[in-house]
Amino acid sequence: MNGALRIFRKEMLSTLRERRVLFTTLILPIVLMPVLMYGPLLFFGNAARQTAEATQKVGVQNLPEAAIAALRAAKLEPVPTDSPLKDVQEKKFQAAVSYQGSTFTVYGRLSGATQSSLVVGKIQEALRGYKDRLVAQALQERGLSTQILEPVSIRTQDASRPQERAAGIFAFLIPYFLVIFILNGGQAVAIDATAGEKEKGTLEALLSAPVPVFQIVLGKALAVLTVALAAAFAGVAGIVLGGTVMRSLVPQEILGGSPLGGGLSLGPAGYLALLLTAVLFAAMMVSVQLSLGVYARTFKEAQSYMAPLLLVFIVPLLLLQFSDFLTQQSWYYLVPAFNVMLLLDGLVKGSAEQGQATLTWLSTLMYAALALGLAVHNFRREEVVFRN
Repeated sequence: MNGALRIFRKEMLSTLRERRVLFTTLILPIVLMPVLMYGPLLFFGNAARQTAEATQKVGVQNLPEAAIAALRAAKLEPVPTDSPLKDVQEKKFQAAVSYQGSTFTVYGRLSGATQSSLVVGKIQEALRGYKDRLVAQALQERGLSTQILEPVSIRTQDASRPQERAAGIFAFLIPYFLVIFILNGGQAVAIDATAGEKEKGTLEALLSAPVPVFQIVLGKALAVLTVALAAAFAGVAGIVLGGTVMRSLVPQEILGGSPLGGGLSLGPAGYLALLLTAVLFAAMMVSVQLSLGVYARTFKEAQSYMAPLLLVFIVPLLLLQFSDFLTQQSWYYLVPAFNVMLLLDGLVKGSAEQGQATLTWLSTLMYAALALGLAVHNFRREEVVFRN
């Protein structure tokens, strides 16, 4: 195996010399992920707080004086208007409300996270309070208690596991970003080790060296695997560290009391299982990337071959969001890639079973071996190696 180790060192030295690759795969995820993940949340939380504290003008049409007083008490400034819908559409007001018969109609631009939707929320809360006071007054006039409206109480208790409660949005983000960063992190190195060497004219010389083809492919695969895993864990580290720092520095009132991100609450066995799952998946994918890379004639052609890989994995990643609606079947953990995502989701939530983990690990190991065998087969085919 000395040949494989020499090839591994050669590929790693070549990668380490490319500072741009190191920056984009290792440094950039740690710096950028906290901004991408928590920046919009912090911005929206701060905007929501400022909207709640400030006074906004809202259009009103035919409102009773008591309802107008309720709006003023909610830090809203009612402005009479004859065309509430048009005024909101033209952004004269962030929101407006009209009253006809016994119905209040609230107008707002509700598509997406807009300030208008926040103002609409303030109006709705004020009008609910106004309605409750009317109901209470009507009951008192009839000599009835307001408790008649709530003959029973309803209490909801979170029955999810402690790991799932601690994870928060991590339950989806960890599988998502591990898969994405493994694919993107290893791609550049895999292409450079295959199609890149074709363009430089060094691949033929390497294959003519007195080293078995299997060891050459294995050495290249180990180098790509190392960079892919480093990129994946750098991205996850950026999310984890970013969330930890943000929670310690940012006041909770800016977030409106909502939890920021989440955190991993696993034991040593859970972290080892996460690591093993990521390593096996990465081993499968880097072998596939080497097979595609050596078949390509140029660096750009290899990029076009590997680009669809990301699209292929988007579908199971999207399905992962609806995993609770799926009836768990054992054969799910035999489906390539989807089994890894299901297991990662279960590990983060603390719901993964030993049988599911065993099926996923054994099947992924088999797929990785088959993919590596395909890569070795392609490296041995002259019509592939000399396809330039």
